[in-house]
Amino acid sequence: MSRALVTGATGFVGSNLVAYLRRLGWHVRGLVRDLARAVPLKDLGAELHLGHLGEAESVERAGAGVDVIFHVAGRIRALSSSQFEIDNVVGTRHVMAAAAAIKKRPVVVYVSSLAAGGPSYRGAPRLESDLDQPISAYGRSKQAAERAAADFAGEVPLSVVRPPIIFGEADQASLAIFRGIRMTRLHPVPGLRKFSVSLVHVEDLCAAMVRIAEAGERVGQTDNGAARRGEGIYYASAERAISYRELGKLAGNALGCSAIPLPVPRAVFWVAGGVMEVVGQLRRQPGVLNLDKVREALAPGWVCSDEKIRRELGYRPAATLEDRFAETVAWYRNHGWL
Repeated sequence: MSRALVTGATGFVGSNLVAYLRRLGWHVRGLVRDLARAVPLKDLGAELHLGHLGEAESVERAGAGVDVIFHVAGRIRALSSSQFEIDNVVGTRHVMAAAAAIKKRPVVVYVSSLAAGGPSYRGAPRLESDLDQPISAYGRSKQAAERAAADFAGEVPLSVVRPPIIFGEADQASLAIFRGIRMTRLHPVPGLRKFSVSLVHVEDLCAAMVRIAEAGERVGQTDNGAARRGEGIYYASAERAISYRELGKLAGNALGCSAIPLPVPRAVFWVAGGVMEVVGQLRRQPGVLNLDKVREALAPGWVCSDEKIRRELGYRPAATLEDRFAETVAWYRNHGWL
């Protein structure tokens, strides 16, 4: 496979995927809403197609003749569940309908989220075969998007990757953590319990997506049309899970300073999330913190096992978390973000 369409090509994951595919020698098309924002992609040699997920015809035009559609676009913050529904669920359905309408049907690799599976409990990492238990509106929308995509599994080869926390070059979400530690030397930790998380560097995620596109298991259907649990779904993560306290320590080490963990009572998170929720509604702009994100932050843990993709496709992270954090900080500094 050597021709791909990337939806959400100007976003954090999408732009990194375009760059990764170009380094591999792939011919890449990017589906973009704004050509001005996409100039860096054009400089990489990507072919730009103006369109959006609300218009299945634009996806079909951009995807004609490609071998793979990497469906990366989606909404991660919203003012209401209906916004998640429109962008994540309806948008994904349009991508799949477009793929089904293309004469030579491409493989679709959909970038979902660990949030679709739900949190981990009692120290057991989440597996692809586990019953999904999303706890946030975002997670439920990603689960619903997976189901919408699976409706086309009989027509279009489909695989799903569920990354945990993604970090790396050009990530603005993680940037807030690094900036906070640099300025205050403090790392807020939700609650007083151990809170474990899985992470994945964006380049390792891109590598996993390519392996899935080329040789991954596809989503199958039962006789009544329902998707078989866990089939065609993959988790991909770093070489180990860490506590949220350790995340702050790694970030501090990469910055060259110490990060002091600051346990924050659960009630404070709920109050802060409620305040930011109201501010977001008044400004009509969803904030980084809201009640939906508080529900995720106060979950028992967010750990997944990527044993399946390691066993089936030979996936391995290319570097340790320590090295990846150092690379991320170096990128931020080189680009004036820190």
